[in-house]
Amino acid sequence: MNIILLGPAGSGKSTIAESFSKYLEDEGYSAGVVNLDSASPPRYSPISDVREFVRAEEVMEKEGLGINGALLRSMELAAEHLDDLIPKDGWDFVIYDTPGQLELFMYTSFGRELVSRLESFTVGVFLADSTRVTSPSTYSAMIAQSAIVTLMLEIPSITAFNKSDRARVKEFEHYARELEGEGVLGEFFEKLLKFVEATSVIYRPVLVSAKTGEGFDELFSAVNEVFCACGDLS
Repeated sequence: MNIILLGPAGSGKSTIAESFSKYLEDEGYSAGVVNLDSASPPRYSPISDVREFVRAEEVMEKEGLGINGALLRSMELAAEHLDDLIPKDGWDFVIYDTPGQLELFMYTSFGRELVSRLESFTVGVFLADSTRVTSPSTYSAMIAQSAIVTLMLEIPSITAFNKSDRARVKEFEHYARELEGEGVLGEFFEKLLKFVEATSVIYRPVLVSAKTGEGFDELFSAVNEVFCACGDLS
């Protein structure tokens, strides 16, 4: 099974990739992480690393580009090595750690092309920073971004709120109740949930902590629920 971690910069994708892969190994599965961020050396030992082929800092220097241009150019160059980046061994789980900037994977051909080449079942996990969810509007915005993952990549997705050990997660239920009320935001959220329900099996948010491992059981259950509803490993 392939798990594609997506989310805005600072949401903790690399930390989750490392800690959740260890969790899976502790559960008795073979699990590895693929680093797709050309701008940052991974904190873990990847089974495949885009920086073996493309490094954003070298692209900046060689082609005289700014950081944003170099990142986009790096994705173009990385697309030439997709076959090398996708592991050939029979892993139970492969976690793809995407670039810090969400748009580099979501809105370039690289992300869609990678997903199209993955042979086993694939699920997206949209990772949000719990500490940045401070109002009903930011809560609904995170759910909306997860829905976009499904729309753009054509894979089922799960919303996971990271750093739950630092956030006031009890307020999330309060935000959800507020969004069920009247008004423009409430109407938007109602329609958003209908879209998410129509395109993904799981729409309830999962609260996790890469630091403590809290919520990993629930995340694993959600991944398996999507798998059981959408396909099999063959």
